[in-house]
Amino acid sequence: MLYYYLCAIFTSISSAVSFGFSIEAYLKSKSRKDIASTNAKYATSRSSLLFLASIGLFIFISNPYLIMLSVIMVGIQLFDGIIGIKINIFKTIGPIFTAVGNAIVLILFLLNIGLI
Repeated sequence: MLYYYLCAIFTSISSAVSFGFSIEAYLKSKSRKDIASTNAKYATSRSSLLFLASIGLFIFISNPYLIMLSVIMVGIQLFDGIIGIKINIFKTIGPIFTAVGNAIVLILFLLNIGLI
């Protein structure tokens, strides 16, 4: 059960950070009425639901639910890191390290439950 909660915590932190960045993008683009503002709204809506789903990991203890959400967050963080290459090093390294860390914890969880 330790690995379940460790993976759930890491996945929740990852989704919270993603949600925070989407809120920041929305607030920065709020005064503008262009495509950037619309895109920020889409990102915020998706990130908020992923964050709420990650909270559910602690309410509904389910291995498939955790695996699914962890894989989704690893993918999101990897793509965020790739997108960040054109912005700055922090927006590249941070998400990639988060994705790798989440993947490592997920692998440890999968090993613990015997799926690997």
